[in-house]
Amino acid sequence: MKKVQTNNNEIHEECYWCADNVGRIALWGNIGLFGVKILCGIAGDSKALLADAVHSAADVLTALVIMICLHISKSPPDEDHPYGHGGTEYVASLFIGITLAAVVVLILYESILDIITGSSQQPETIALVGLLVSIAGNELMFRHSYCCGSQFGSPAMIANAWENRADVYSSLAALVGVVGAQLGIAFMDSVGAILVAILIGKSSFNMLRDSWKGILDSNLDDSVEMRVTNVAKDSDGVLGISKLKTRNMGPYLSIDLIIAVSPDISLWQAYDISDRVKKNIIKDIETDKTVGIINVGATGFYGEPIM
Repeated sequence: MKKVQTNNNEIHEECYWCADNVGRIALWGNIGLFGVKILCGIAGDSKALLADAVHSAADVLTALVIMICLHISKSPPDEDHPYGHGGTEYVASLFIGITLAAVVVLILYESILDIITGSSQQPETIALVGLLVSIAGNELMFRHSYCCGSQFGSPAMIANAWENRADVYSSLAALVGVVGAQLGIAFMDSVGAILVAILIGKSSFNMLRDSWKGILDSNLDDSVEMRVTNVAKDSDGVLGISKLKTRNMGPYLSIDLIIAVSPDISLWQAYDISDRVKKNIIKDIETDKTVGIINVGATGFYGEPIM
């Protein structure tokens, strides 16, 4: 099996095919699951399964958005976008979160209304078949998309993966409702639909929070910044850190760093120290992240550095 060396990790050549086809697999997988669930939900008279089918319909739409945004995010920097197009992936995650929030409102409204009015039904066995197929299919898509997202550091792929995992949980919740209704608790099918909505809502909230942070260029987590700080401080000639700014750009990291050096050295020596710090940071960080842009400058400092 062929391997490709990248970011100090060995990635199988086949991984690139998987990553390039995440959107297509998610699209056609969700189209297939939507078809199975809508047919089994209608034939089995299950509101919980139909709610789960609506979730799959939303997944089909968002899979299309993922495909488009992943294609755009891979575009190289240009004159109008000197930092590249990585932020497009946060737009995709934000769209997914908004879509899921709308699905939650629809399912809750219908299900609560049915419970209040006393409208209930006892699903047929075929509804269980549709749910079992949904659980198996979504788990396989989760494992595929999460593996690719982790390997290549793509927030859109990881968001898509967790959406598939949320589908597994929502199908399990629907399964509880269907089984309860078949055991004679008439309103359990609607309760199952409400459980589906709650789980979808949790997934939606997490995606909206993470994508919003990305769009607003929030700092990276403290562990990444600490690694950058430690690598810089351990480099010869560095007295400390004068300024450090970090942010995510889709699957890439952006790092702006100003190191404190002795003002008594030459400009060439300061540049050489900055270049070595830059290479050391890339070597350390790219064991599990991809550095898209890194700027390291030097400033003279006589006193005790702040960081």
